[in-house]
Amino acid sequence: MLAAVAPLLVAVLAGVLFGALRLFDPVEQAIAALNRFCLYLAFPALIFANVYAADLALALAPGFLLATVLPTLILLGLLALTTRRVEPGSRAALGFGSIFGNIAYLGIPLSASLLGPQIVGLASVSAALHLLVAVPLGTWVLLRWGRVDAHTPGTSRPIAKVLRQPLVWAPVIALLARLVPAPIVAPALGPALWIGAAASPAALFMIGLYMQTHWRVLARVRWTDAGLVACKLVVLPGLALACVVFGLRFDLLELEAGKLVIVQATMPTAITTFALAEDYEVGREPLIRGIVGSAAVFMLLFPLLGSVLALL
Repeated sequence: MLAAVAPLLVAVLAGVLFGALRLFDPVEQAIAALNRFCLYLAFPALIFANVYAADLALALAPGFLLATVLPTLILLGLLALTTRRVEPGSRAALGFGSIFGNIAYLGIPLSASLLGPQIVGLASVSAALHLLVAVPLGTWVLLRWGRVDAHTPGTSRPIAKVLRQPLVWAPVIALLARLVPAPIVAPALGPALWIGAAASPAALFMIGLYMQTHWRVLARVRWTDAGLVACKLVVLPGLALACVVFGLRFDLLELEAGKLVIVQATMPTAITTFALAEDYEVGREPLIRGIVGSAAVFMLLFPLLGSVLALL
């Protein structure tokens, strides 16, 4: 786990250090520029490459689909019913941060370390399914629950903003590209992987800059921050475990696939959530606290994950 987490921590700390040294000045412009690079180029390229390369035939098993997608939908429904009185920005961050985990950069290597290298292909499929559901749904939640349009007369509705987001179209384009002969797509796949590899380091560096600049606001921890961490690391994995047990009981799911679903569900909040929050100026501080808090708690709880998997 330390080998997977260490590069992430180094990128964040570099952002904090460079911010303290004022090497990126003005900082707000640097954050905006880095965020546009991540949100409109690097992350879409990464998602395109991952979805295109994944063997989606593995995802057609009913139990695997059920266990991967249903927990997210159930959790979001529960939050929609129980958080109506929560302040809009915090509610949007709670909903988005709870369903969108770091299932690629962190989830795939940790799945391989726990379950073996043979799981990497299925873990990539799981990541692709997660992206197909969480990116458009999470973006809609961020905008709808954050009530951006309610304060800006004449702006488009949340669904229109979602449809203009490259992150939403990246998996769709990847699925369409799979219908095209591979030699035609091959010249684009290499650059997509190369550019996409910069997404996570650049986004983490940007978060470090933001933390150093806005540390006073970020220090104001609220109960919704704890709720986000609890939903992401306890409630969502619990729902996934229930779905896996159901799938195993009725022979809808292989044991190894079920263990993978649980591992992926326990991943901390994805850094992509902040990139979207920064772009739309909704729930930025709660999401950063959720990203940092869920990552810290995840490292403390990670040793228990092996014990849970052994019980299956």
